[in-house]
Amino acid sequence: MVSIYDIAKAVGVSASAVSYVLSGRAEKARISREKQQLILDAAKKMGYIPNMAARKLSLRNMTHLPEIALCWSPEQHPGFLNTFIGMLQDMTAAGQAREMRFTILPCRNGELEKLGPVLTANYYNGVIVPAVSDDDIEFLKSTEIQAPTVLLFGDIPRYHLVTVDNRRTGAEVAEIFHRHGHRSVAVMQPAYRQMSVTVAQRNAGFLESCEKLKMDAVVITGEPGGPYSNRIEEGRALAGKMLETGKVPTAVFIQHDLVALGALDVFCGKGIRMPEDLEVIVYGNNESLEVHSPSVTTVQYPTEDIARECITVMAELLDKPGAEPVRRILETPFVFRESCPP
Repeated sequence: MVSIYDIAKAVGVSASAVSYVLSGRAEKARISREKQQLILDAAKKMGYIPNMAARKLSLRNMTHLPEIALCWSPEQHPGFLNTFIGMLQDMTAAGQAREMRFTILPCRNGELEKLGPVLTANYYNGVIVPAVSDDDIEFLKSTEIQAPTVLLFGDIPRYHLVTVDNRRTGAEVAEIFHRHGHRSVAVMQPAYRQMSVTVAQRNAGFLESCEKLKMDAVVITGEPGGPYSNRIEEGRALAGKMLETGKVPTAVFIQHDLVALGALDVFCGKGIRMPEDLEVIVYGNNESLEVHSPSVTTVQYPTEDIARECITVMAELLDKPGAEPVRRILETPFVFRESCPP
């Protein structure tokens, strides 16, 4: 990595002069405009990256804000991140939570271990981990993160938890289909390089209840890295795959709202009536499902409630380090519409 000493040597000035220029204090040190430009050009050409940790330490007059790491996989639903940031802004503006600075740490499902050195170095005042894969859970079980850590899935005793009962949600969908007299059902889900534990839990709850209630159930999913440009296109492909079998179920639980939009497009195009020919329940919050014709029954992941509760818990933990693990299990309400009446 290029240092200020490398730049100083290349330009023929002192390291302190480079430091003054790169920190925006060149005028105070009376460094000429020409020399400033030479230093800036050299820094850009050599690929200099400032040390932000050291820079933060130098800003002693600024109010200290606790820094929270939000581990984030691109496989997470983008809607949650938008809601989370919006909720944080609303709560801090209303004085409902202390101000916090969030840093997003990108990490794919199954690769949380790569963040291990950062998460265990006490660099952050708190850590939030959304839904991950089984491999990530094993990493968390074997790793001691000293900062307060809030999980949005599962149950690892020493960490705090804000989540929903995904297994129970899957079981409730199966029970609704059974009460409506269905005997052949399906669960449709997008392909994952490593499946999120929350999707797996809903699947398990659905399939276990189907077996208990003596309903034939099939899983319809794509291949990781398949030829899909987006989730809607993947939904179209999965719906086509389901119809090609010749044994079309009479009810389907779709595990992703964008996949559902693609699948519904195919069903409607083939003249499949909902709910007369096919009952549909979708997991996810998407306003398009409300205005779809026919309107679509959904299981609402309580995005705003999860975000609010998570921020509240983290704020409490910052004030009370070492507190006993918190357990908050929120409800996932069903919104019944035309595709699957109550």
